[in-house]
Amino acid sequence: MSQTQKKEEEEIIRRPYLLEVLIIVMVFLMVAAVFIGFIVIYIPAGHKGVLFKPFTEGTVTGKHWDEGLAFIFPWNQMYIYDTRIITGQDTIDALTEDGLQVQAELSYRYRPEIDSLGLIHKNIGQDYSEKVIVPHVTAATRDVISRYRIDALYTTSRADIQRDMLARVRHQVDDHYPITTIDVVVRNIVLDEVVERAISNKLVQEQEMLGYDFIIEKELKEEERKLIEARGIRLFRDTSGIDILQWRGIEATQNIATSPNAKVVIIGTDTGELPVILGGN
Repeated sequence: MSQTQKKEEEEIIRRPYLLEVLIIVMVFLMVAAVFIGFIVIYIPAGHKGVLFKPFTEGTVTGKHWDEGLAFIFPWNQMYIYDTRIITGQDTIDALTEDGLQVQAELSYRYRPEIDSLGLIHKNIGQDYSEKVIVPHVTAATRDVISRYRIDALYTTSRADIQRDMLARVRHQVDDHYPITTIDVVVRNIVLDEVVERAISNKLVQEQEMLGYDFIIEKELKEEERKLIEARGIRLFRDTSGIDILQWRGIEATQNIATSPNAKVVIIGTDTGELPVILGGN
């Protein structure tokens, strides 16, 4: 057999081998492409991962995975939790102490405790906001508003209402779940238009009454002042024997006489008469 024939036979044998290797590599790449999403997990910034192992311990409660890339077995599953400050908004219907309905527009902020993400996932789930935060915020809002009459709710400081709501939510949420409630903000309290107009009229009337009270108090003080002045005048007259009008005339004459304007002052001979002033400008 010639050397050329040997090379041809070797080439024929090598081709199936290379084809098999190429097929294996392609199959491996296809499998990797299919399972890459189950093996390499991307955890965004501000998030943490909780691992679930279906064939061993289930939810891993003592550990969490930080942001970045995480590598897991394809039969396990990674659940992503947002650990930044989360904001929720809601509009809640509530009844006041006197049975009138209002709408409270709220914003609230909260965040899960990072070291307890596994427990949150195992006991509550990723929808813990709908299961825990929203129901308790709603209950706290209705409970606080039910303690106020409609007019008091309209005039009470918004900070006082928010403080009561936050204390109630923290008692119901923070003390029982690994969640931290940061604040509750009352954006607006919407009253029925008829009720709001009635309250506004009442406030206007109250301000008018306060104005009347001020006027009455002022007049009473003025009356008291005049009585004191009258007693002083009477005491002066009884003590000096001079009528108050004569005394005022003497004071006026003295002031005119000392002024720089040219004038002539004629003193009457009768003690009951006032001086006559001539030539005053």
